Amino acid sequence: MKYGGAVVGGTLLAGCTGSSDDGATPDQSETTTETPSETGGENGSETETSTSEPSYTADLSPVGTVSLEEPPTNVFTHFPWFPDMASALGQGGSVNYLWWDGTVAGLKYFTAGFDDFEIEWADNAGEYGFAKEQLYELDSDLHLVDPSWVTTQENWTRNDIDEVANNVGPWLGNYYSSYHATPSEEWADGYEYYSLWDLFDRVATLYGERERYEALASVHDDLLGTIEDGLPAESDRPTTAYLSISEDLSAIYMLRLNAPGYFNAHTRPLGAVDAFGGEEFSGAFKQVDLEALLEADPDVILALWTVTDTFDFGTLTQNLADDPVGGELSAVQNDRVYPQGTRWQGPLMNLFQLEMTAKELYPDQFGEWPTDDDTDAYPEFTDDERLFNHQRVEDIINGDI
Repeated sequence: MKYGGAVVGGTLLAGCTGSSDDGATPDQSETTTETPSETGGENGSETETSTSEPSYTADLSPVGTVSLEEPPTNVFTHFPWFPDMASALGQGGSVNYLWWDGTVAGLKYFTAGFDDFEIEWADNAGEYGFAKEQLYELDSDLHLVDPSWVTTQENWTRNDIDEVANNVGPWLGNYYSSYHATPSEEWADGYEYYSLWDLFDRVATLYGERERYEALASVHDDLLGTIEDGLPAESDRPTTAYLSISEDLSAIYMLRLNAPGYFNAHTRPLGAVDAFGGEEFSGAFKQVDLEALLEADPDVILALWTVTDTFDFGTLTQNLADDPVGGELSAVQNDRVYPQGTRWQGPLMNLFQLEMTAKELYPDQFGEWPTDDDTDAYPEFTDDERLFNHQRVEDIINGDI
């Protein structure tokens, strides 16, 4: 794999340069040769002959411009949203590494209704974090990780980032857009925030998969339109607690429901009322107890990380009902405790989680979410019950665009 353009280093570290309107542009790099004219006469006038080679160029803070001469076939990822993107583009086989095998279980859950879909990177899940030597061994064409996040990890410096970019392959990622956190001081100048689908746009360009991206983005836009058209008045929307909660209730963390960033790409568009909306805290979550939850007494509880086979959602709901404090919660008494997937979502999970959360929050408008505690596979809704065309998404992934 050959790559060029502006990788991490030099004047591009402060932000993007040479960007187009949308920051992602497949272009042509021209090679010009001068040849004597066949009809040039005595002075032999010169003509220019141009040959063009395709280039794949994307601009993303904090690295600036990344250009590849051909689509990557060996790609390193760490956080789960990038493997999801690769699969959505029909390029899942290019992913050589990712963190957290729960990504595999989550995507299996949501795509259970697809007839011809394979998670090709399922066996490549590894440990959290990585070493520079590991990147040399993998010899990736592209590293889909934010280098500003990497330098917060042990044994990583800015010089290491430049070394890997120069000797192995470029970086592309933007971690702090996840919840609009502030990067470390050395990266903060010029750092920009993007949506999940902005990131997907850039990745699709480097893979040379603009057509697939645009088709999926159209499905996403239509889904958001369907949701926006169906939302009830703000005064009729439920108060909602967005939680990470253990089966035995020993650990409960509240998360922001409507915060900026792609961690909330499936909850923010639905505009429900955050039961803890007035609570101020730093970071992405805050630990609370059942008493604090009862004080807020949400109409709805959305329980993260509860759709994999490592979590028994039925046990959670039963424990809440049996607990002397949990049993007093309105959401528990009214059977409005619902499963959720992951905030570490790529575009595929985002589509399904938008549909899922719309049904959980607004059953009168979008149809009910099943309450049978079966979280082994995504429910088999009929075409009329679906909020987007599931078959269309599978077709796009498989190249039938």
